Amino acid sequence: MEELIGFVNGSVNRRKILEILESKGRNDAQRIAKIARLIPSATEQILRDLESRGLVQKDGEKFELTDQGKAVADVIRTI
Repeated sequence: MEELIGFVNGSVNRRKILEILESKGRNDAQRIAKIARLIPSATEQILRDLESRGLVQKDGEKFELTDQGKAVADVIRTI
């Protein structure tokens, strides 16, 4: 878990996207990019990175936090 927390905290944008998914729930990459004020391609890459580490999952066109992602988001919120 510490490694995942470090991974997310290592990038302001990864942290921002995780926080958006925690607060707003399921969203597609375009909407997440707009909320985060990031370019869509960067957002999609970050979402793929988070997905590869089991923090988010894709359901159709929408991304959502996994249980592990929720646990990491809970810890990060208190840091």
